[in-house]
Amino acid sequence: MKYYKKYTFDSKEQAEGLINALPTYEEGGVVYPNYRHTIVKLGYLPIHSGEYNEEGDEIFPPVYSDKYSVDVLWKGLELDEDGEPIFPEGWEQYILTGLSKYMHDFYGLTYNE
Repeated sequence: MKYYKKYTFDSKEQAEGLINALPTYEEGGVVYPNYRHTIVKLGYLPIHSGEYNEEGDEIFPPVYSDKYSVDVLWKGLELDEDGEPIFPEGWEQYILTGLSKYMHDFYGLTYNE
């Protein structure tokens, strides 16, 4: 089963820390992920677009969120006794809810809160 979740973090470093904590293995001096998840780092998303004149000069700069966003397509997660997915430790507290499709989507999959 696949689970598509959106996350927001206080910083890029916080997101990177959780991503780097996911299981890996080393082969021939190269570190590979030991999971089948797909992670898309969206960064600090715009919440208001900038305004520009006819010549393309900036009148008002865009405004970006102070939260760092990441989309994850989780695959092969273990399930608890109720059949619910068990997400890696530390991830659930950063799940973003109440947001419909925004900035990114995994082809053919619907974002599920």
